[in-house]
Amino acid sequence: MAALRTLLLLGLLLTARGQRAAQRRRPSPPQSALEKVAAQEGLGLHQLSGKWFLVSMASRCSYLAEHSHQLEATTMTITILDGQSLAISTFRKLDRMCWEIRQHYLPAQAPGRFLLKGHRKSSKVDVVVGEADPSSFIILYYQKGHSVSVKLYGKLGLGASWQVKDRGGKPLLDSGEAS
Repeated sequence: MAALRTLLLLGLLLTARGQRAAQRRRPSPPQSALEKVAAQEGLGLHQLSGKWFLVSMASRCSYLAEHSHQLEATTMTITILDGQSLAISTFRKLDRMCWEIRQHYLPAQAPGRFLLKGHRKSSKVDVVVGEADPSSFIILYYQKGHSVSVKLYGKLGLGASWQVKDRGGKPLLDSGEAS
């Protein structure tokens, strides 16, 4: 009986030791590219509401790389739903037809971060509001899987002109005001 107990105890110890070793060998999950992007601080959702125009975008998507010269005018209207989430209505011309795309951005773990849910778990899109000057521009980062896209939206007022300036190697959008 004592030999059976010793054998059982030895088996349990070896099993527990093997599980701990397996846990140590597992690599940590890779950090999301958008986790490195700092969301704009002090930006209220009410500052994002309104009509925005797509100025430029960047992506490694092969379709955009081949057809970016054919991008059509795109307008995005942001409405605040419940004080935390955003209703996005995007109008764009595609194949000589106007399309409206409606989306609901849910709040994520931190201010300036949102989640766009798809029908499948694999179709979720993380959204981060990067740099922003609510009177003139916002930069939105989108990540679906490992693919990241960046979009620059601008607001045009009467007499506004757009220029991209280089300040210390970092391009910034300027609405023509002296800085």
